Formats: sequence, structure tokens, C-alpha cells
Amino acid sequence: MGKMGKISVILREYGNSGLQTMQNGLAKNKLSRIPGTGVFKYPYKELDGKYRTGLDPKASYIKRISDPLERKLEIERINKTLKKLTSELGDGIDLGPRSTFWNYSLSLSPTDGTHVQPVKLLDGDNYFDLDVPFQEIAFSWLRVHPTVASSYQAWERGEYPADTQYYVADEEIEQALIFRKKKEINKAIAKFDSMSPEKKKKVGRLLGLAVSDNTSEDVVYNLVDNVLKKGEFDSGKFQGLSTIEVFSRFADMKENLLHIKDLVKQAIVHSIYRVKPSGKIYEGEYEVAADEEALVVFLINEDNQDDLLTLEGKLKTKKLISV
Repeated sequence: MGKMGKISVILREYGNSGLQTMQNGLAKNKLSRIPGTGVFKYPYKELDGKYRTGLDPKASYIKRISDPLERKLEIERINKTLKKLTSELGDGIDLGPRSTFWNYSLSLSPTDGTHVQPVKLLDGDNYFDLDVPFQEIAFSWLRVHPTVASSYQAWERGEYPADTQYYVADEEIEQALIFRKKKEINKAIAKFDSMSPEKKKKVGRLLGLAVSDNTSEDVVYNLVDNVLKKGEFDSGKFQGLSTIEVFSRFADMKENLLHIKDLVKQAIVHSIYRVKPSGKIYEGEYEVAADEEALVVFLINEDNQDDLLTLEGKLKTKKLISV
């Protein structure tokens, strides 16, 4: 037997009220339902008419995966599985998301290999032999079914309804995700280590951290290190975005662009500019730009270098006054 896919039941604990309910009795025996009974699952059809097959790298559910690394791993897994299944099954079966293969109502019998078959999930662990093409197909669509949690941790975090009964028990995928995330964090920290003290402060400020010219290098390092290890911004301008992705955006930026972005950010902090709720940038009562990005584009233009030098002078004066 080769590699196996596993979908397990979510065991719940019921209160110790003393009432002898069926749920209590089953839970005490580590069961969720009467032995032999199960839940039938059928491929899920999206509102746009496509089936959620787990074999479509352009599926809508993939676009909703907020973590870019998780999204990347899911696409890699799909492409690898699809290539393997296509090689094993040939051109006889269309696994596309609009194929009639996924319409189980067209199946003539439980052995009909031209259409997908419903799957009965039993209590405990349900195994799928991924060396058998039709079992791998079944596992593929079940693992992305909206009524099956992508992991037990995802169910615990509340990403699925409380009454969800099953989850994908894929330790290999979980470990691969942890490994890749740690590797990306370590690469980002190494890149940050190699920066000059001045660049570290610029990047720190652009990440939204309270970093000034007087902030020590140790403090800057700790602040950025903490952000990178979070994985995702939980507040501020970048809320919901990957900390690694945003950090890399600034870390790899050309020096002149990084300098001007940092200059604009400091000018706002030191009240040289005001940002109105509309996003427009004002200096006193005068509107200078539609937003921060527009101001950066204006200042980086070689024709506007006098304005850039003037802003640098104003910021320097503000800092001297505030000392």
C-alpha cells in the first residue's frame, strides 16, 4: 500500500450533566455516530456552475486563500496530482471543473468509471489509497469540500461552521506548510540582517513600526523580527497581508524609491503633511497629491528634484525643533 489520504471525524466532548444522551454515550466510546452509519458526500457545485474538484488550479476557492504561501502550495499540489492522474487515466476522462464526469446523477452504477461516485464517510478515520486513481480523485474533491475542514486546527480557529463533522488529516501538508513558512521567515530575517542600520530603520518605518532616527539598532531588529514571525498583519494599513510579502516589497525596493517612500512617511508623522480621510495629502490648506503613492511618483520624477530637496530640508528642521 502506497501513500494514503485520510479524512477523520471531529470528536466532540459533551457536558457532564449526568444525562444519559445518545451523544454522551457515543462520545464516551470515542464515537460520533452509531457504528456502520455514515454521511454521504457529493462533489460541490459552485454558483458559477463549476464543480469544486480539488484538481482545478484556477478554482475560486484558491483565490480566497489569504495566505500567499498556502495558496502557492495548493496550486503546486493540484498541478502535481492532475499531471499524475492524466498520465494514469489518459484522455478518456475529462477532469475539468465543468465536465459531466462530476455529475454523479448521470452514473449508471457504483462501478461506472465514467462518472464520479458519492463517498460515504464513516466514523473515525476514512482512508484513500492515492495509488488508485479513482480513490485519489475522491480524496481530491473531498479535501476541498466546504463541509470538510481543511485541518483540525482550521476547524478549531472557527474557519468552518461549528457543526462540521470531518476534517482532512494530512500531516504531510501541514508539515510542508510549517517548513516553507519557517524557511521564508528565516530568509527574510537573513536579508534584514544584511541591511545597513539606516536601511533597517527605513524598512521598519514603512512596515508601520514606531522607529525614529534615535531608535537603537537592537530595538529596530526586535521590532521587525517580531513582525516577520507573526506571519500576517493584524492591524494597520497592511491588515490581513503577509508580513513576509510586504517586507520583501520594501527590502527589494530600489534605494531611491525606498528613500522617497520613507521620506513621505516621516513627513506625515512629523505633520509636514496631513492625510485627509479621502486619502488626499495636504500641506497646510494646499492639496499636494491625491494620495501617498501619487506624492512618491511626483517626488521621484527628475523634474521635481527641487521639491524633493525642499521636503528633505523641512523634515530636517522639524526633527531639530522636536529634539
